[in-house]
Amino acid sequence: VQYSQAGVVMPCSSGHPLYQLSDAERQMLQGTWPLELIEDPARQPRIIETAYEFVRELLIGDHLEDFLILPNGTELLGLTWEDSMPDDLRGILKDCKSARDFAVRLRGSPEALEKYRADVEYLDIGRQQRDVLRKDKHDLGKRIDEALRMVAEEHVDADLLYVAEMRLKKEIPHPIGGDKAKTVCRRDMKDVLGPYSAWTLYWDRYDEGFFAGGRNSGKGVHVDQVLWSNVGRNWRGYKLVAAWPKGEISKRTALEFYDVVFTPPLKESELLALQQAAKIVLLRPGDVYVFSGGIAHTVLCVSEEMCQGAYESFVSLNPVHVAHFMHTDDQEGPFCLDKYAMPSKELKDTKDDCIDQLEDVEEQLSQGGPAASRRHAGPLPPMWESLLARLHVDTELQASLRRAYAQVVDLCMADRYFRRHLPHKVLAAGQACGGRGLQELAARREAKRRRGLLPETNDGTLLPTCADDYDSSGTDSSSHESSSSSE
Repeated sequence: VQYSQAGVVMPCSSGHPLYQLSDAERQMLQGTWPLELIEDPARQPRIIETAYEFVRELLIGDHLEDFLILPNGTELLGLTWEDSMPDDLRGILKDCKSARDFAVRLRGSPEALEKYRADVEYLDIGRQQRDVLRKDKHDLGKRIDEALRMVAEEHVDADLLYVAEMRLKKEIPHPIGGDKAKTVCRRDMKDVLGPYSAWTLYWDRYDEGFFAGGRNSGKGVHVDQVLWSNVGRNWRGYKLVAAWPKGEISKRTALEFYDVVFTPPLKESELLALQQAAKIVLLRPGDVYVFSGGIAHTVLCVSEEMCQGAYESFVSLNPVHVAHFMHTDDQEGPFCLDKYAMPSKELKDTKDDCIDQLEDVEEQLSQGGPAASRRHAGPLPPMWESLLARLHVDTELQASLRRAYAQVVDLCMADRYFRRHLPHKVLAAGQACGGRGLQELAARREAKRRRGLLPETNDGTLLPTCADDYDSSGTDSSSHESSSSSE
């Protein structure tokens, strides 16, 4: 097979054998996005064949402009549909072909309406995704009634309805981890990782969302409000995902096509945008995948079977991803997305969660590392026990995690909010892993002492104070300082 790219005719590589499209899949994809883009080797995902290697890549790898897929990952990681989803939702979703079917079935279950909340989304005349009754986010029945009314009056296309961000209305203790959460899922990637979930700067399954939609529905172009990564499970259906390069291209694409779903037939401007995508990926039933939500991306469901999936958000300890996360509230430059980014005041709560993660790692290190820590209340599935045992004896991984922890603590010291709130024990743990957090703090304090900003005792030693963590005007800022290591 040959195709033309930028005026050059190039051979189409078959790529990884586990990813190569079948004839039936090519037929399914006809009329969606151009096959020459979907089969472009440069835009294809990185296929990982084992659960062990997938976890290693999630923890320490660089996937910022990449897309990782573990085929049959829901089985390999013990995150199957039956194990993960509650009985009531599995019963409601049985035989549903579209989000409209799902909505109708939900409407007929008073118990489900009382228990769950979700966004019900439709496409307006400009192909932009809109929430039905956005202000009534806790009244799922009312939102469904309004969506069905709009369908009945032919104001919206029923086939393009999409159910997004479904979760519990009230937090409950997670059945495995015990942490309070609103996720509908009974098992998550966080549970698979056990003590290693702490070895990330951030992990969110509290607000984990469930998504469902039929053919040609999907999620419009956007950059996540926080520049984090996502690890997802695609239980049912086939979907296409496009992701653009970080920086200016992502920013331009997100602002030009914000919340626009690239549903066929494509406009010329949408086709041109897809040609700039770094990755165009077909997700199959059972895939578990990782990609950065901090770059522009969009999703299109392409199968007759309804797509059903969920994801958790995280920031790994890889310094590339931490540096990207630090750009979340940029006020200018290629990562600034203005109103579409989480405001700095709200981002402080996320940073507090990051500090909790760094403290959890410090506690593990003080106890001898992740192998000495147990984050599950009860017995584990044998495949999880086996996976954790391999991770515990992987000396290269253990060294890489500690090295990354040190680098991340140092990166956090370049951020005013982190610098003010990072506990001394975290800086000490980072330095013990090869970082220079305490040295950095001492250097900053000495520089401010010389400028007369820090009080001294009679013997010349510095009094403990937080004043050195404020800027020269005496006010605190959560924005990060630029450095040569940041994009």
